[in-house]
Amino acid sequence: MIYSKELAESKVYDVVVCGCGVAGFTAAVQAGRLGADVCLIEDTGMPGGILTFGGNNEIALFNAGSKPVIRGIGWEFVQRLNEAGYANIPEMNDGIHHSLQGVHVNIPMAAHLMDEMLLEAGVKILYNHRIADSITQNNKVTGVVVSTKQGLKVIKGRQFVDCTGDGDVAYFSGAEYEIGDELQPGTLRFYPTGYDVKDIKRESVIESLRQAIQKGEVKREDFWSGVDQAHSAFSKYGNNINHVDINNADSESRSAAEIEGRRSIARLYKWMKSQEGAQSLEILSCAPNVAARESRRIIGNTYITVEDYVSGKKYPDSICYSYYPIDLHKNGDDTLHNIFLEKGCLPTIPFSALQVKGFENLMVAGRCVGGDRLAHSAYRVKASCMAMGQAAGAAAALASLKSLPICKVKLDDVKDALVKNNAIVPEN
Repeated sequence: MIYSKELAESKVYDVVVCGCGVAGFTAAVQAGRLGADVCLIEDTGMPGGILTFGGNNEIALFNAGSKPVIRGIGWEFVQRLNEAGYANIPEMNDGIHHSLQGVHVNIPMAAHLMDEMLLEAGVKILYNHRIADSITQNNKVTGVVVSTKQGLKVIKGRQFVDCTGDGDVAYFSGAEYEIGDELQPGTLRFYPTGYDVKDIKRESVIESLRQAIQKGEVKREDFWSGVDQAHSAFSKYGNNINHVDINNADSESRSAAEIEGRRSIARLYKWMKSQEGAQSLEILSCAPNVAARESRRIIGNTYITVEDYVSGKKYPDSICYSYYPIDLHKNGDDTLHNIFLEKGCLPTIPFSALQVKGFENLMVAGRCVGGDRLAHSAYRVKASCMAMGQAAGAAAALASLKSLPICKVKLDDVKDALVKNNAIVPEN
């Protein structure tokens, strides 16, 4: 079937940022602060991505032990939330497990502050606009087609930053990418209430969960961290509990995952409510969709390998740090593969990895940056995505304002712009 219809077009923006997860948020704010005319496109009605819409309200890791490695707009964001009473910034130091060093935020207030920071930077925000296609010419993206309540529309731009998490713009533009037959499972957040966690007996719920799994009342994937951690089903208040198979780059897979995610919550709900001390437990709601960990990885001009990551390789064009252990989630009994970084190891992200191979005005930032699966399992986390997003936003703004292709923007100019917004950049 051939579809032919004249589409409405926007004005030409200096920078178009696609996707408003944490990477898209920092990219748009940074580009706007540099004086670029920025349009931000997000397919949901809320900024923040996994942090807000996905229900996983933790940002990690800003520090390597006591050493700050990621700051800038992402850190400004959590400080402003903290000052207003809507974030908890924990102690960050050597010897503290990485899972305890994430910043937890209040979801609606985090989304509200993102709105305000974007508007302060002069960004044109388009929520509820889903990317449906891109328009390319001579290795340049000239526009993205979005689906709106008024029909299809073209948003035109000089520079584009793909922060969709799944690399949708790069995919529609014909960029090279990787996606495996096996992907990390996603998680559906839920919100239980009506109990006091102090009333839940650890040994009792461990044995109860073991029996429930043996009887088939609860699936092993419903509680990925293991039977011995059963108490955390209550203490984590529904955050990061289950594993749900999902390919976020495939809408049919996403549909099946949403159904299975709610089935998982239903099984857990029945089991949790049967425990002593939790008879009054209720689940108020769940996140709108299953939060994905992995889908397309877009090939850039540099490819990040696990060997380079865990060795703390300093690339000639390192633009920001990423600090998190290798963290590959799996289904089955062996649910998590970690490789922990040695003390003093500070992995970096190269500027060229953000540049989509074969395109002069398209960058990626966040979860869709290209690298192997193990390296990706570490740099996909939110603080790292914030750092990458800010770097991409700075580069896109400078490229547009100076009428340059991305690869011709001077690294020192990008770093100078980042430092002026309090980012930490590696010394080369």
